[in-house]
Order: sequence, then C-alpha cells, then structure tokens
Amino acid sequence: MNDEPPPGRMPLASLAWDARPARAGAVALVLHGGAVEGREPNQPWSHNVARLVPFARALRKVPGPLAVARLRFRYRGWNGVEASPVEDARWALQQVRADYPDAPIALVGHSMGGRTALTVSDEENVRLVVGLAPWIERGDRLPRDGQKTILIHGDRDRITPLAASRQIVERLGADGHDATLIRVARGDHAMLVRAGLWTALVVDIVGTAFAPELGGWSQPRSGPIGAVVAQAVHGGGGVIDV
Repeated sequence: MNDEPPPGRMPLASLAWDARPARAGAVALVLHGGAVEGREPNQPWSHNVARLVPFARALRKVPGPLAVARLRFRYRGWNGVEASPVEDARWALQQVRADYPDAPIALVGHSMGGRTALTVSDEENVRLVVGLAPWIERGDRLPRDGQKTILIHGDRDRITPLAASRQIVERLGADGHDATLIRVARGDHAMLVRAGLWTALVVDIVGTAFAPELGGWSQPRSGPIGAVVAQAVHGGGGVIDV
C-alpha cells in the first residue's frame, strides 16, 4: 500500500510481513501503540510504529514455520467510542486468515496495541494474547475461554498503570481463564530499560506456546528467562516478577 493516501482520502491501514512461509504452523500479529486521541496518520518511521519493529524481527528467530506480520494502524489515536485501531485489527486478522486459514494466532500488542489485542481476542483462531505495557480501561472486552493471556508490564511505567494489568489478570484468573502478569523490575513504558529482556520474553513465550504447531522447542531456554516463560506458558496463571 502507499504510505500516503490520495488527497481527501482516509488513511489506510497497512500490513507488513516480516516472515511469510508458504505454510505456517502459527502466526504472530504485532500491534503498535498510539495515543488516546489523534487522527494523524501513522507513518513507518513514527516512533510508536518503529518501536515494535525489533520485536517482529526477533520473532523470526522462533524455530519452525512462524509467520510474522506487523499492522500499522490508520490513526495515531484510539478516538473514543470509534475505537479506530479495532477496525484495523479485525481487517488485518481477515488478511492473516486468508493466507493461513487454519493457523493459530498470537496477538502481540504494545500500549494501545495491547488494548486492541484484548478487544479483538474474540476473533477466530486467536489463541494467545501478549500485552506489552497494555492500556486497559474499565469495561474493556476480555479474552474468552481457551485463550492464554500474558501481560508484561514494567513497575516504573508512568503512562499505563501496572495496577490495571494486575486487576485484569486477577479477574481473568478468578473466572477460570489462563492469565499471567509478568512484572518487569525497573521496566518503563517504552520498554527501553532492559529492552533485551522484553524481546526475549516475547520470542520465548510465542515459541513455547506454539511449539507443537511449529515443531520447535517444547520447553523454554534454561536460566531465569526460561523459568519465567515456563511458568507463564505452562504454570496456569498468576503474577511473576523478573
């Protein structure tokens, strides 16, 4: 798609593939962050868009045929009841299912992208939601039965409250859902502090959760990160500090 819409035309969402095997055992759809309000079109070089590129590229290291796509939302903002990125995410999931109709899908979303991932988790084939410092509001839609929800949130986040992620995980757990919160010590909202840890957690969570479909590792790597991932993927929920 063109980066700039024609004059007078609404911006278009864009889907970029970082890995597109002929047959995929699973798909990771990466959703960037944004703002509360804003109708400025996102550009590939916008900082909120660019921040998720390293995560998408790192996901290519997952063993096995994992497809990886990045969605660029039309608008920078959520924009109230319009929930602009939700429509874009549902469109992107249609594109993903058209290419890989039977593959389970992981949604990996940062901030506004995390809120979007939770909202569209009712879509067909979505089996894993990984929220990175997610923006969560009271009354937001929650994942359904059969899905795994893992939220990763820094304890020094000044943009989206860690408490909201904990409340959602506790609420999901009380309702019998598989939900885990990983608290990152010294972690900030932009995920720049301990950036390697954030990336490693995402890669290992996706790879471990979809290991049967990908034919890759069945257990996470050894060491502290592997222990955290094993507990998050196989441990049945709760709160983990790292």
